[in-house]
Amino acid sequence: MIERALEAYRKGNAYRKAVELARRNFPREVVQLELEWGNWLVSQKQLDAAINHFIEAGQNVKAIEAAIQARQWSKAVQIVETQDDDVSDVDVRERASV
Repeated sequence: MIERALEAYRKGNAYRKAVELARRNFPREVVQLELEWGNWLVSQKQLDAAINHFIEAGQNVKAIEAAIQARQWSKAVQIVETQDDDVSDVDVRERASV
């Protein structure tokens, strides 16, 4: 029954409810839900809101891309500064030049 509720929240893009339910009952699902939520927000052109969900999902490159697209330069720099050199040097510079 709880699994069906989680799936219904997912299908309805009710990610806040899905994450709350997952935190209590399916903690392994939380990271994936945060990623899905971030991707959904990007599809809705809500880039600012997507940034933190990507960070929660451990998808820092996606968070940086969203910050750049949202013209949140200071947030993008802040995220880059927390990255390993290999991520910040290669991935971000390539994406920033696009």
